[in-house]
Amino acid sequence: MAGSGRKKVVILGGGIAGMSAAHELIERGFQVVVLERKTVAGGKARSMPAVGPSRSGTASGARAARPSWTRPNGPPLPGEHGFRFFPGFYKHVVDTMSRIPYQGRSVAENLVDASEVSIASFDRPAFALPARFPQTPSDLRLDVFAIIAALSGQVGVPLDEGFFFSTKMWQFLTSCSERRLVEYEQTNWWDFIEAGPRSEAYRKYFGNGITRSLVAAKAQRASTKTIGDIFMQIVFDILRPGVSADRLLNGPTNDVWIDPWLAYLEQRGVEYHQNAFVRAIHCDKGLVSSVTIETEGRSREITGHYFIGALPVERMV
Repeated sequence: MAGSGRKKVVILGGGIAGMSAAHELIERGFQVVVLERKTVAGGKARSMPAVGPSRSGTASGARAARPSWTRPNGPPLPGEHGFRFFPGFYKHVVDTMSRIPYQGRSVAENLVDASEVSIASFDRPAFALPARFPQTPSDLRLDVFAIIAALSGQVGVPLDEGFFFSTKMWQFLTSCSERRLVEYEQTNWWDFIEAGPRSEAYRKYFGNGITRSLVAAKAQRASTKTIGDIFMQIVFDILRPGVSADRLLNGPTNDVWIDPWLAYLEQRGVEYHQNAFVRAIHCDKGLVSSVTIETEGRSREITGHYFIGALPVERMV
């Protein structure tokens, strides 16, 4: 391979970022090596076995009453790292999924539209919100009840504060892209919606709830541009006929996305190494020249023409 004239790219990290880079590069004729420290592909997006007590086990009392988390005569059911949804405005990841074969179709066809979103709370009953433009009488009923629930104070946000939040969203919506980039990128969401002096319910739902649900971020640190752009696009998807604001995979992430993806990449020629710990990054004249990895207690050096760090920032540090 080294003598074929193909440029070699070494990717540190085999999660969604690393696999996406590998996908684009291998289709463009590069030689690609992926180094993943875990024994399963997918990084934080991977499915994880959720092993619990079995009904037929030896557990007693409350534990014995809990259901088994294993398939009949099969492996443990998978757990997921948080909820995983694909908003209607997502383009790139869905395009990649459309290029991954899956049982004669593509992985993208494993995405299904959600008809509603449940807002759960530990201190009050959950309530549903629409995830798409009403298409059936039951959808329309859901929309009406969602509005009534909000007006009746089901979420506990005073009407005047709900109106104030609406004015902030209108302010964001009518701002030009330059203002969003220059001003709102430097302003955190908490300060933009003026959450500090407002009610606990306002801070809970419009401050922390929106940021944690949309991008798993903290309201005091997430930029207004990021949260505002995502929130408004989801709202528009709900109001636009024919588009669902929320799509979900029809099975465990690894079963219907990650594992077929890995199989496709390896079939195309990607070298995907699991259980590979990167121990050192070597530089020559300011450029990365190689990395030292450890696999099964043995160290070896891997060279390449280019290197990509597809790892969280704290891991790179």
